[in-house]
Amino acid sequence: MMEKQQSTSQRKIKVVGTGPGAVEYITPIAKQAIEQADVVVGAKRLLEAFAVPGQQQLIVDKELLNVVTQMKNLQKLNNITVLVSGDTGIFSFANYLTKHFQAKELVFIPGISSVQVMFARLQRPWVEAQIISMHGRTEAGLVDIIQGAKVTAMVTGTPWTPQTIAKKLLDSLAMEIVACDWRVAIGKDLTYAHEQIINTTIGTLVDDKNDYSNSVMVIWNDSQ
Repeated sequence: MMEKQQSTSQRKIKVVGTGPGAVEYITPIAKQAIEQADVVVGAKRLLEAFAVPGQQQLIVDKELLNVVTQMKNLQKLNNITVLVSGDTGIFSFANYLTKHFQAKELVFIPGISSVQVMFARLQRPWVEAQIISMHGRTEAGLVDIIQGAKVTAMVTGTPWTPQTIAKKLLDSLAMEIVACDWRVAIGKDLTYAHEQIINTTIGTLVDDKNDYSNSVMVIWNDSQ
């Protein structure tokens, strides 16, 4: 690990995007930031995958403010690296940190997001897609949000599985006819050896009994 020669005024917290899942997808600069840390902070699965022996580990759970308090206490004497899945800019703990640390205290190191991987698999551009996360989301306004864009990329999660999202769309009277044949692609377990890419439609997906947890869903609104 890096020797603690850095002054308090210069010490920064590095926030690292670790990529979509498989360790092969982490960037060299992100890997270096992790290896140089005295303290690594992140979800348990990220710590298990990327932390190195001898480092102090802080697990990010539901008590986010408690994690921030511990980081502030450790910051003066330690080099801290925070691990976030995917990219720092897409539905990330990184944004929460900007509310509790000054900009000069943070360095963001971007990573490859699962959304980027999904569009790469589809060999399609993603710059015009609206990107939303279903983690912790209510259904309020969901249909209008999807209906208002030509392409929507969704990071799905319980209880919002791809099938549940499809049913919600078809249950809307305004979309019952046009949405049935909307094209959908699902990327499950992206970058892992058992990765799957499924091409289907909203109408077919409603009755699909397969497990699509841990997936990215892309919906093309062909009525736009």
